[in-house]
Amino acid sequence: MNIGNLVGTEFLHEGRELKVTGFRVEGGEIILTTETIGGDNATKKKYVLSEASIEKMKGVHPKLIELMKKAISNSPYDFKIVQGLRTAEYQNELYQQGRTRPGKIVTKLDGYNRKSNHQAKADGYGHAVDIAVCGYYDGNGSYVKSTTDAEMFDNKKLVEISKHIKAVAKDMGLEIVWGGDWKTLYDTPHYELV
Repeated sequence: MNIGNLVGTEFLHEGRELKVTGFRVEGGEIILTTETIGGDNATKKKYVLSEASIEKMKGVHPKLIELMKKAISNSPYDFKIVQGLRTAEYQNELYQQGRTRPGKIVTKLDGYNRKSNHQAKADGYGHAVDIAVCGYYDGNGSYVKSTTDAEMFDNKKLVEISKHIKAVAKDMGLEIVWGGDWKTLYDTPHYELV
């Protein structure tokens, strides 16, 4: 992971909103430089993408990465990136699900004859990500973690997140497509650049 990707990220630490402004390495440890951007934040919690989510977006278009980083901070629910750039081979494995392998059909794109927006385009980037719900802060400020697939892929929560992400994209001047708006394959975790 490129630690420089964390610069500009906002997060909550001990009730304070902080923004990463830089970093340095001392004795093998990474030290983040932060600035306080808010005072006591007992009533409004913010989320931040995990290192694993940032790693999953490796090879994804920078504008889509920027969108996800901005959208997470004040999303109605915490979310993580579960899919980013895919190879043709992996896309074909997903295509075989529900056809030659057990499971439900999750894509109509085989990765070879019909390519997914998760695959690298002419610009060298994947133009799609899939998300899952990690959890949320309840009315008492306690974090409630999603622990089952049903919770992580709860369509009601994913619909709420989609409204938020689409609004953030509009503010950024980005045109995106949400898989929940598709008529033939309802794919609520999916977002792609147009």
